Amino acid sequence: MSAAAGSIPPPVSWAQRNDLIYVIIDVECKDIEQKVTENSFTFKGVNVLDPSKKYEVTLNFLHEVDPEKVTSKNIGRCLEFTIPKKAAGPYWSSLTTDKTKLHFLKANFAKWRDESDDEEGEQKDNGMFGNFLNSPGGDWNNKFDDFNVDDEEEDSDDNIPSLSQNDEDDEEGGEGDKEKKPAA
Repeated sequence: MSAAAGSIPPPVSWAQRNDLIYVIIDVECKDIEQKVTENSFTFKGVNVLDPSKKYEVTLNFLHEVDPEKVTSKNIGRCLEFTIPKKAAGPYWSSLTTDKTKLHFLKANFAKWRDESDDEEGEQKDNGMFGNFLNSPGGDWNNKFDDFNVDDEEEDSDDNIPSLSQNDEDDEEGGEGDKEKKPAA
């Protein structure tokens, strides 16, 4: 990692798949310059909200990538680079050749896919309710049949106590129900 004087490294996150690497610059930038070689990724940019903040970083990849097939998306709040690996698999133990932990670099688990995930196939995990939603018989009308709700029973509020004083007065023939007598 290297940065020029007067510039700081931007927050960077990364994820990998069997055949590619994602590098995400997690800050909104303008005046963007990027360069990808077989062994490195260089980024320069200026913070949109604070032009005095200039970002620059060079990441030396652990293994070779294919710089000709790199794609990028400017999502607004971040920049996402999709960088194909030169050779698919095995998974990299880290993104860079640096021996120390880089304070600005973290894993992006939303995009991450482990080797074990690839072995299981491309079944998409929909989170906590994924198995429920994708279970056989995907008819939503039958998902809650075990609640045994009968339509024939009447819904009654007779046994629910009142929560306000006005409701109690109404039930006991309170002021609202009395006819007003003219003053004599």
